[in-house]
Amino acid sequence: MKEVLITKCEKKFINTALDENIRLDGRKLNEARKLKLHFGSSWGSCLASLGQTRVIANVSCDIQQPKLSRPNEGLLYINVELNPLAAAHFEAGRQSEVGVALTRQLERCFKDSRCLDMESLCIVADKKVWNIRVDINVINHDGNLVDCASIATLAALSHFHRPDVTSTGDDVIIHSFAEKDPLPLTLFHQPVCVSFSTFENGKTIMDPTYIEERLGVTQLTMGLNAYHEFVNLSFADKSSLSKISTDVSASVKSIAANHAINVIKQIRDAVTLDVQTRYKKEPCKINRFKDAISSDKISMFREKMPIKLSQWNTRIKEEEAQKKYPKMDCNDENDHNDDNDDDEDNDVEMDESGDEVRKVGLRSAELITKMSTSVGEGLKNSWVSSSDDEDDDGTSANDIETLKVTKVNKVLGEIVLTDSEQEDIL
Repeated sequence: MKEVLITKCEKKFINTALDENIRLDGRKLNEARKLKLHFGSSWGSCLASLGQTRVIANVSCDIQQPKLSRPNEGLLYINVELNPLAAAHFEAGRQSEVGVALTRQLERCFKDSRCLDMESLCIVADKKVWNIRVDINVINHDGNLVDCASIATLAALSHFHRPDVTSTGDDVIIHSFAEKDPLPLTLFHQPVCVSFSTFENGKTIMDPTYIEERLGVTQLTMGLNAYHEFVNLSFADKSSLSKISTDVSASVKSIAANHAINVIKQIRDAVTLDVQTRYKKEPCKINRFKDAISSDKISMFREKMPIKLSQWNTRIKEEEAQKKYPKMDCNDENDHNDDNDDDEDNDVEMDESGDEVRKVGLRSAELITKMSTSVGEGLKNSWVSSSDDEDDDGTSANDIETLKVTKVNKVLGEIVLTDSEQEDIL
C-alpha cells in the first residue's frame, strides 16, 4: 500500500502555522516529544516511546567464531524490522528503503563509533567470541524513527546482562543466572541520535512528526554522546539546497548537544533503577511493558492531542475587566492583578452549542459535549425549531400537533366462505 498523499490544504496549514512558530501538537520549534521507557521481564528488552512513535529493542547473545581480521573482538549485529503494524505502507518480509537507511544510521551510531567494548566479548582468541544481536521492531510509526530507535537500542544495550563463562582450554562452560550473576556490557560512551527537519520557509524544527517529515525539504540527523562529540552525521536533501545544510548544522548544534545530554541522563536513571530493583528483588517500581497498555482504552496508542491555546479565556477576561473597570483598558493587567486572582479557575469555556472546552494540562484541552450517555435521552430534535422561533407561515413549534399511535389488538370473527371461494382456495 502506498502512502497517503498530503493535500494542499494540509501543506499550506502547516507552513502557515510554522511561520507563526506554532506546531500542530503545541510544541515549540526546538522542543522534543516526551520520552517514556518501559523494560521487559528479561535483560536487554526495552520499549521506547517518543510521542506516538514506539520502538522495541531486544538484545540477545550467542557464541560464534570471530572474524579473521579481528580475532580477539566480539561481534555486534543490528537488525531493523518494519512491518505493517507500524504503518500501512510497510510490507511484511521485505526490506524497504526506510529500513535500510535506518539500519545504516544505527550501525554508524553504535557499531562504527566503537561505543561497545568489543574486546571484552572475547572468550577464546581466534575461536570463540560473544555475538551481540540487537533486534529492533517498530510498533507504531509517527515520525522520527531514527531518534526513537537509537534511544531504544542504547537503553537495551545498557540494560543487557550476558551470562558468565569459564574457559578451560577448548572447553567453554556457560553458567546460568542461578549459578553466577550475569555481567553487563561495557560501554565507552553512550550515543543517541537527534533529528531536525527544515521547511521551505526556512523554519527548522526538532523531533518532527510523520507529516512534518514528509513536508520538510531537508532532514538532518546528528549522533551525539554526553561529551559533546559527534559520532554520526546524516543529511538528506530533497530540494538540492546545499546552503541550508551548513546553516542548519551550525545553528542547532548546541541545542542537539543539550538535548542529547538530557536523554542520556534519563536513560541512565531508568536503567539504574531497573537493575537495582531486580537485584534487590523488590516489588516493581518502574514501568514495564504491561504499563504501556491502557486497560480502559481500545487502542494503546490513543492519547489526547495537545493544542496551542494562545488566547485561552481572552474574551471572558476582557468582558469581566470591562464590567469591573469600565473606564480602564482591559489589556492593562498591571493595575488590577489582585482582582484577577481567580482567573486560574477559569478552566472551562462554554461554546454556543452548549459544549464545554475544558483545560486538562499545559497547552492541551478536551471537548466535552452535553449529549447524554444514554441513547435517545436528552437529545434535541434538530428537525423542529425552538418555541421562540416561528416558521415562515406564522406557526410556531408549539402549534405542531403531536400524534399518538396506540396498538390495538382485534380478534376477527368466524369467516363464512361460499362454495366458489372454497374452490378457489383449494
